[in-house]
Amino acid sequence: MSGNGAGAARTTIILNADVLRGQGRSLAAHASDLASAAGQARVSMPATAFGRLNSYLPGPCNALAGRAGDLLTSASELLAAMGEGVDGVLKQFETIEAEAAAELEKWEP
Repeated sequence: MSGNGAGAARTTIILNADVLRGQGRSLAAHASDLASAAGQARVSMPATAFGRLNSYLPGPCNALAGRAGDLLTSASELLAAMGEGVDGVLKQFETIEAEAAAELEKWEP
């Protein structure tokens, strides 16, 4: 490894609390939107939705809507879990930062 600092750059992680907060809020908002869409996707059509001549259509459409709702629910749960992970990292970061600041204050005159 050369002395140009390239190796050190790969081991440095900089966390921005404001960015993490924003990401957590964004993930939570999108999770909520998808959960709402999942509920709307699961609304079933009555057998007469396309008239008696086309009464065979609502069954497959309802099945497809149910699967779409399942997919939207899964995506919502994934985003919610990601948001919780980001929030957890933020809390750990803030705790470590506060502990480090308290330790450094001990050394200041």
